[in-house]
Amino acid sequence: MENQNHPDPPKVNTHVVIPFPEESGPYLSKWEKLKQKCSGGNKKENLLLVLLLGAVILGCAVGFGTRASKQLTKREIMYLQFPGEMLMRMLKMLVLPLIISSLISGIAGLDAKTCGKMGLRTMAYFATTTILAVILGIIMAVSIQPGGDANKSNLVRTGAPAKVNSADTFLDLIRYFGLVCLI
Repeated sequence: MENQNHPDPPKVNTHVVIPFPEESGPYLSKWEKLKQKCSGGNKKENLLLVLLLGAVILGCAVGFGTRASKQLTKREIMYLQFPGEMLMRMLKMLVLPLIISSLISGIAGLDAKTCGKMGLRTMAYFATTTILAVILGIIMAVSIQPGGDANKSNLVRTGAPAKVNSADTFLDLIRYFGLVCLI
């Protein structure tokens, strides 16, 4: 037998290593990462989220509690509705400027030819729908004649004039003050 000096075949590592998830490693589940992020570290990062969730839970608890406790008068209902009404008015006040600014920024990104065609089509559509709405309104008013056959001489007035409270006046002053009254 010939003795050939062949090197030994390379050894292959067949040992499989499965990494064990560490407490701060990349192998944590999404829930564990969320739990770590919320429980530790910088508390100011999640302060707004925590306060928002707390306010929602508190609002639901107060709503359920007041509804279950007793029958509320119209005045108490008005006092409870006031902050929500103001919030809705402020949100409505923000919608129009946001839409206008997004339209302006979108149009600014277009070239002049495309913008001109789109603007012409938009103006034509707006003018057409406005003219059709006016014509339809005139036709309906002439054909229906709302209030034409009403006998206004025999109207009986009943009830007393509403008593105005100073709290109503103050809340109306806040409610209709400034730009909020544009809505």
